[in-house]
Amino acid sequence: MSEDDKAPATGQGVRMELPTWDHSRSKRRGGDVGPTEDAFVTGVKEAGRTAKARSGLVIGGVIAALAVLVGIIVIFNSRQTASATATRQLATAARYESEAEVGDPALLLGANKGKPVAPIVKDEAERTAAVNKALDELEASAAGTDAAQVGALVRASGLLRAGDPAGAEALYREFLGKAGAGHPLLYAAREGLAFAREAQNDLDGALAELETLAGQKGAFYRDMALWQKGRILERQGKTEAALEVYRQYIAEYPLQQPSIAQNEVRKRLEELDPQALAGQPAPESPIQMMDAPGAPTP
Repeated sequence: MSEDDKAPATGQGVRMELPTWDHSRSKRRGGDVGPTEDAFVTGVKEAGRTAKARSGLVIGGVIAALAVLVGIIVIFNSRQTASATATRQLATAARYESEAEVGDPALLLGANKGKPVAPIVKDEAERTAAVNKALDELEASAAGTDAAQVGALVRASGLLRAGDPAGAEALYREFLGKAGAGHPLLYAAREGLAFAREAQNDLDGALAELETLAGQKGAFYRDMALWQKGRILERQGKTEAALEVYRQYIAEYPLQQPSIAQNEVRKRLEELDPQALAGQPAPESPIQMMDAPGAPTP
């Protein structure tokens, strides 16, 4: 088990992102899906690639915020369901939550005198203050709107990061209680709830949420839900049950095809059951090569 997987349940949760969360893979690849769903798919894939490169798709709060940010861009810019002010406030909060770099601005910027790509904060307290300021302004100007509703997901992600999984759980449950069945960020809320429960050491509860998230075979985001399920089973000491999940993963999502958690599943099988990888191709993409055994450490 990797060091990240051995980490105790803390307020940072465990990995955590956009078409409706039960869209099938076949629909996401074309067919009757319109431009909005295609944009969601692109966002999800980019979020996944970025997340893998940065943190191995394990810590939930950061990844949840990244997924929410993708959803914000697509939902509120392409659909234009919120005012420009509300959209800007929401996007500002999400960017600070998911992208802000912590450290000395002079050192982080170096010789680059241009505008930084991501927000820069001196410490976590400054990040939290920036997120809360934007979300408070959003609540004041657009309470009850779709933008404010999604803002609750950003706030919940921040609570996970700050070590308050119980507070995050309450916000995720509130969102799930209010959101309609077709809301495109239901998956992010359900996953966030699983991380919040795991962070409180309610591993059975986290597994129950992931079962709901996985849905039927072919459901959107089922691959990530299966990976998280296997990881939590390992935390419970149920190695054989976890192996069954990992084998199920590669049966449904062969490793020669893109899937969000393929690198993580491969690494667990390499350690626990190398024979299960017989016939599976070696990684080829740059990110996969970085994660491959013997790859140089950045």
